[in-house]
Amino acid sequence: MKKWLFRVIWIPVLIVTVLFLVANRALVAVSLDPFNAEAPALTTPALPLWAWLMTMLFVGLGAGAFGAWVSARPKRVEARADRKMVKQLRQEMTRLETRLREADSDRETNRTSVPAVEPPLLESEDA
Repeated sequence: MKKWLFRVIWIPVLIVTVLFLVANRALVAVSLDPFNAEAPALTTPALPLWAWLMTMLFVGLGAGAFGAWVSARPKRVEARADRKMVKQLRQEMTRLETRLREADSDRETNRTSVPAVEPPLLESEDA
């Protein structure tokens, strides 16, 4: 299903995008002056339109990735604290397991042999 969805949707989108980028090869200077369109005070060098479009696409992707990274900071801090706590708990568990093994071995060496006593047989009145 995923391969079918990829083929039906994304392949045509990619083909149209490549055709658009190839068709728009004219040099374009982007004006950064909103007040004077005829003689802008600040312009960029003339580059093909596809270069500007791809640049803006990558700038947008980078800004989105940066925003996602910044917004995930609280979760990263929480995960770091959780990893630290798990490490401390594992150390504590190892320490307690060692103490338990030592206590068991001490108990085994100090155990006196108790003779086994058989329980008395109970006779029933029916017999």
